[in-house]
Amino acid sequence: MNYNIIQSVTTSVLKLLKDDLKRNNIKGVECLNRQPNAQKLADKMPCGLFYLYGISENQELKERDPYQVRDKDADGNTYEFLREAPIKLDLNYLLCAYAEDPDMEHKILGRCILTLYDNSELSKLGDLKELARHPSDRIGLRMLPISREEQVRFWSSLQEAMRPAAFYEITVRMESERQRKFRRVEERVLDIRQKE
Repeated sequence: MNYNIIQSVTTSVLKLLKDDLKRNNIKGVECLNRQPNAQKLADKMPCGLFYLYGISENQELKERDPYQVRDKDADGNTYEFLREAPIKLDLNYLLCAYAEDPDMEHKILGRCILTLYDNSELSKLGDLKELARHPSDRIGLRMLPISREEQVRFWSSLQEAMRPAAFYEITVRMESERQRKFRRVEERVLDIRQKE
C-alpha cells in the first residue's frame, strides 16, 4: 500500500457512512473528517464526524526483515530486489454527531456505529479492495475501549464540551520505497588443482 492509504481509508469510511445514512432514510446528513467544534460546524448540521486525531506505529505487528520482490523493467526483463519491511500504522478516529436536535444526533451516531460494526473488514470495501492485495494488507477497524477519564482529557484538549462519541482504530500497512538491488549468482567457477 502506498502513502495515500490514510486518505483513502478516511474517504472510504466517510462514503460508507454517508451512503448508509441515505439508504436508511436519514437524509441531509453530511459526513466529515473535521475536528469537533460546535461553532464551526453550526452551518453543517446535521453532520457526522469521523475525525482522524492520531497516528502511531503498531509495535505488535512490526515487521523487521526486508523481503524479496520480483518485478519487470520497461523492456520486460525480470529483476529482483529487497524491499525494506513495511510500516504498520494505527489510525485513531473519533466518531460523533452534531445536530440541532439531540434525538437526531443519537440517531446519526447509532446508525454510524452499527454501519462500522457491520463493515469492520474495511479491505472488503470496493474503494479499498485494490489496496489490499496481500493477506497482510487487511484493513481492520475496531472500537476502542476509552475510559471516562481519557474521554474527558480528549474533549478538554479540544476545548470542547464533552459529547457522546465512539473511538476507533484502523490498522493499515504502508510499503517502504527503499529498495536494495541484488543479483543472483549466475555462474560459479571452481579452480581445482592437485597438490604435488
